[in-house]
Amino acid sequence: MTMEQPPILSIVTPTYNRAHTLLKCYQSLLVQTDQRFEWILVDDGSTDDTPTVVEGFREHSFPMHYIRKENGGKHRALNAAHPFIHGKYVLILDSDDALTPDAVEQVLHYWMQYENDPEIGVVTLLRGHDIEHPFCYAKDEFKAVDIFSYRRVILYSSDACEVVRATVFLGNPFPEFPGERFLAEGAFWGAISNLCKCVYVNKVIYLCEYIADGLTASGRRLRIRNPQGCMCNAHYGMAKKNRLKSRFKSGLQFTCYGFFAGKSPRQMATLCNYKALMWCCLPFGWLLYLRWKKQYLRSKK
Repeated sequence: MTMEQPPILSIVTPTYNRAHTLLKCYQSLLVQTDQRFEWILVDDGSTDDTPTVVEGFREHSFPMHYIRKENGGKHRALNAAHPFIHGKYVLILDSDDALTPDAVEQVLHYWMQYENDPEIGVVTLLRGHDIEHPFCYAKDEFKAVDIFSYRRVILYSSDACEVVRATVFLGNPFPEFPGERFLAEGAFWGAISNLCKCVYVNKVIYLCEYIADGLTASGRRLRIRNPQGCMCNAHYGMAKKNRLKSRFKSGLQFTCYGFFAGKSPRQMATLCNYKALMWCCLPFGWLLYLRWKKQYLRSKK
């Protein structure tokens, strides 16, 4: 690809104080067998030498955009990338991870099969320690599925590599809540699952170390400090298309985080489209709130 040709894939990398890992990420892009992509690096207020490291990234044949902004969290960094996205598809690459050399080639190969299918908004490939050890495996390969419920219920890990149509990505920015700097990506998948379907391809193109999602004490405290975003994420899990067990769990989380957000039951109800389920979960959500408040806010950090 020459610099004059528009990219087909936009790779977006939000980063915060990851100067020591960015070189690995950058080098994995240099060796791509298909260079029809652009790299959008969003610096979310790093205080290390990230700008100096990025200044050294000169030898590349793909367009690169470096954006610096004040610290606001990964979801705000992804929103900040919107004006710089020129590709048809968007892939989020974390700053401490890497792509396999044929990742762009594989993404474009599989997306070409669904480009003219308006039902498909996401093509999901896999992450893994290496190409032989994926973190998850989709039994419904190449079938159109609901991305939100499939990630939450069917897969034993939701840690995959989603590639989204740019029109879908740009049309659904992450919600931003004043004073909160964390929002789980499930809020985005929940929003777009009402608009389009997803296809899974059981091929590893994204290399990283697996990190458990939010079950540690620090992870729970992070969510408690950002309760409105967690309410938003839980609300999508309450949808009637999901399994009852999953809906009830999400209802518990919605009401529990609602109490952490200082919402009254009536205020929660105004924010909820599933009021009967919410009222049913409310007393149990209150008990969960009291438990987590004692366990995570009063214990030593």
